[in-house]
Amino acid sequence: MRTLSMPYTKTHKSKTRNKILECAFRLFAIKGFNGVTIDEVMNNGGLTRGGFYAHFSSKAELYSEALKFAATSTKLASLKPNHLSDQQWLCLLLNEYLSVEHVQGKHPCPLAFLATDINIKNDEVNTAYANTYQGMNTAIMEYAKSYTRCDEQDILSVTAMIIGAVAIARTLKDQGAIENLLAACRREAGAKLGGV
Repeated sequence: MRTLSMPYTKTHKSKTRNKILECAFRLFAIKGFNGVTIDEVMNNGGLTRGGFYAHFSSKAELYSEALKFAATSTKLASLKPNHLSDQQWLCLLLNEYLSVEHVQGKHPCPLAFLATDINIKNDEVNTAYANTYQGMNTAIMEYAKSYTRCDEQDILSVTAMIIGAVAIARTLKDQGAIENLLAACRREAGAKLGGV
């Protein structure tokens, strides 16, 4: 007697997709786009390769979606608590972003953790990175312009500096050097953003 298999529910499919995205981001952050295979992502999540294609058409699409998924999980993507002013919130965001805990991978920023992939020759990957970067600039500008006079160039220099600082700090072994780099960039970013 043949048994009929029931189709997966939308909830199950969504959970599976999120699991793939979490595994993919973690692996991409460690090995970069070229260093990760679809098989590795699926094995890491306890899933089969065949299941991959129910969610994504290619590794580039997976990378793009994993980057977006990780970006929506960052503190910057969170709603600002009502009891904090825009200036206080931006100060808190900078403190957390330029922290040793962030460098060690606590709530990692996809832009800093995937910085090695900037030069990948794949339009989908590059577009996803550029869009995420632009989203970061837009969010910071919205907060900053409410209390200080800054322009797009100020924001671009701040975001490039803090992303670079975290990316470089991840390569350093000396704790003092990491802390000095983060503190120096925190001071400069704070000054550019109206003294936060």
